[in-house]
Amino acid sequence: MNTNLRNTVKLLRLPFSLFLLPISLFSFYFIRPEFNIQLILVMVIWHFLVFPASNAYNSYHDKDEGPIGALKAPPKPTDQLLKVANAMDSVAILLSLLINTAFTLFVIAFIAVSRLYSNRQIRLKKYPISSFMIVCLCQGTGVFCANIFGLSSATLFLNPSVVYSAIACYFFIGTIYPLTQIYQHEADAKDGVKTISLLLGTKGTFLFSGSMFFLATLFIYLSFQGEYINNFLLFVLIMLPATIYFISWAIKSFKNTTHVNFKNTMAMLILSSMLNNVYFFILLIK
Repeated sequence: MNTNLRNTVKLLRLPFSLFLLPISLFSFYFIRPEFNIQLILVMVIWHFLVFPASNAYNSYHDKDEGPIGALKAPPKPTDQLLKVANAMDSVAILLSLLINTAFTLFVIAFIAVSRLYSNRQIRLKKYPISSFMIVCLCQGTGVFCANIFGLSSATLFLNPSVVYSAIACYFFIGTIYPLTQIYQHEADAKDGVKTISLLLGTKGTFLFSGSMFFLATLFIYLSFQGEYINNFLLFVLIMLPATIYFISWAIKSFKNTTHVNFKNTMAMLILSSMLNNVYFFILLIK
């Protein structure tokens, strides 16, 4: 594999797709899809095409010199990266047509917003509050709803638990998204980007992400209140190690900002996403 191609593959940041897998798994809990070609296509479209292409497009425009999500030392992007991102998005849209029109519209909307977020000419990324809301909506609630429209039907939303779960997905992303920016304040300021984390500051980011997780937990409770309350209690139990890590990291960071770094951020992301994945896998096989 030549250097350009190897660097292009790195900038797709494929492992980062695992951080978004809990959203799809949560939707599958309500959909209960059969293991068929449509289910495989949905997973491939999001996790092997759309999300990596979004990462690539973002890297092409950002030209990061420091650590970014899942990459400690990102290589310099080339025109090949943009071509690969365009090709992956095109394939994703074509494959989505094999699901249904509604799912295709969600995929197109995600790709369009992702590009508006990163593109140097528009750069929604530089607006801290609107970019936060857009990312949470697209990566969280949007993907959850897209899967339901693609593999089931809108009638599922007549179930209040599904609505609460869609909202919980918004706050799941709201918990993690600011933390992915917490060690990049200097680089973002240099690039003219005022992220939600830069706006809030280090302490504010921890407090804000903590409040987002509280809201996510609240809506998980609302989703499973009543006869399914054990599902909520299981969530609290499984997520306990991530909660303890987050609180410990926050306390250390309040005392010494050297703890706000790429290594600790990635540890937080990996721990929380893996535990979320474990939780939703358990729900699916119960």
